[in-house]
Amino acid sequence: MPLYDFKCETCKYIFDNIQKYTDECPKCPKCEGNTSKVVGAPGFVLKGSGWYKDGYSKKPQEKK
Repeated sequence: MPLYDFKCETCKYIFDNIQKYTDECPKCPKCEGNTSKVVGAPGFVLKGSGWYKDGYSKKPQEKK
């Protein structure tokens, strides 16, 4: 299941929770207020050779 970030509408506390997309937003663990999902950065990193900064694009061939 994915990890989602939530922000309390009352006390502005931000926390994360593992749940299904279709589940309702949980109550705030600090004040029991209503929460809403927060849009965050994606959770993946491009590693290894073969990506653009490491030479993904081919260098022009030198003529002999």
